[in-house]
Amino acid sequence: MNILKGEQRRVSGSARVSLKRHIWLRDAGQCCICGRVVDLCDSELDHRIALQFGGGNEETNLWTLCTECHRQKSAREAAGGMPDPTLPEVSGGSGRADDIIGL
Repeated sequence: MNILKGEQRRVSGSARVSLKRHIWLRDAGQCCICGRVVDLCDSELDHRIALQFGGGNEETNLWTLCTECHRQKSAREAAGGMPDPTLPEVSGGSGRADDIIGL
């Protein structure tokens, strides 16, 4: 499965599990918005800038969120119809998702 050929798409299946673990480790198991420590299973792998708003699958556009921050971020984006400009930048990494998970 090549996840980045053609249009940008969400990562799914076992590739998503590997990528989620990689990003969670990079983020030290913390929500990138509120700083709460989250278990891998209870965390959300999120696009800082959603694919629908022009974001990509690059590592710098992926981050770990707790479920509450993910819910609030998604609600703000849905209400405003655009990415939230107040979100913090993602630190570290410049890899593409397919490079990180070996595709």
